Amino acid sequence: MKFQKLLQLAVLASSFQAHQFAVAGDADFTLTNKTGYDLESIYVSPSKSKDWGNDHLGKSVLANSSSREIVFNKSAAICNYDMLVKWVGFGEADDRVWGNLDLCTINKITLFYNKNTDLTTAVFE
Repeated sequence: MKFQKLLQLAVLASSFQAHQFAVAGDADFTLTNKTGYDLESIYVSPSKSKDWGNDHLGKSVLANSSSREIVFNKSAAICNYDMLVKWVGFGEADDRVWGNLDLCTINKITLFYNKNTDLTTAVFE
């Protein structure tokens, strides 16, 4: 009898932990770099925040034609985030920001750069 109750509690606890992980990961997304240039930094923060927080690439770069899973903990009540991207070898004037991204519905972001128009665009899926 004790073993059966312990087993039930263990199953309940593991399902609760799995649910917590799923909620915390709702804002995770895959970023694909198709800009023609390497990215040195990627910051993602709640749209209402004044702080960008930590660089999601750390000491690595996201090379052109590469993808990276951007994983972070989010508040269950927040879906709208801003994203700041910095390129290797370029200054602050070339940084790009996308605001108010609904990361509860976006699973993939692909960045493109058009040399003819000097525009960086993003496709959200």
